[in-house]
Amino acid sequence: MSATAGRRTPARLLDAAVELFAQHGFHGTSIRDIAARAGVNVAAGHYHYGSKAGLYLAVLRAQFAEVRAELARRGAIRAAPALRQASRRELAALLETRVAAMLQFLLGPPPAAHGQLMLREMCDPTEALPIIVAEFVEPQTREMEELVARLLPGVSRETASYVAFSIIGQVLFYRFTMPVALRLRREAKYPRGFARKAARHITAFSLHAIAGMAAAERSRSRGR
Repeated sequence: MSATAGRRTPARLLDAAVELFAQHGFHGTSIRDIAARAGVNVAAGHYHYGSKAGLYLAVLRAQFAEVRAELARRGAIRAAPALRQASRRELAALLETRVAAMLQFLLGPPPAAHGQLMLREMCDPTEALPIIVAEFVEPQTREMEELVARLLPGVSRETASYVAFSIIGQVLFYRFTMPVALRLRREAKYPRGFARKAARHITAFSLHAIAGMAAAERSRSRGR
């Protein structure tokens, strides 16, 4: 095998693994299936990634990196000091940007592989779940909580967590219920531009809820 071909083999295995893991899940995919799709022998999979589990983890980490890179490209990632300096309008725009990016990854067109991989992992978890949570889900959730805390000053961390999960839940709804939602909409797939419209709705809905919570908190404070 030439040095150039050797360098290409890991990428071919990774590409094949993304497609098959997304289609059939970790448990429904064998290293032999992946090697056949990549056009290499089974030994190459073990040589480059150690095991099917190692290849699966490499797939997930590559997908996470793509998501983070896209969020950064859109300006949807802000450090805590930048959030503290942002105006409410900027915070609202940042929330919509994050929600839109999440929806576009999950819904497409075409849906990104990471959405299908995450859906399968949530329904049929593997031993990689703790790593997925630690390296991807938890950082994403904490960033949403920080954003909520800035939109709802003085809120407890627990309340910020509830609000963040409510927002994320609205996003996941459109992906997790896609077969039913599309039938209800009498569509074969979400139309182009749907993710952006849904993002505007989720953001407006959530901001109104946050404003109501803030008003209720101010009322309680005056009554003490």
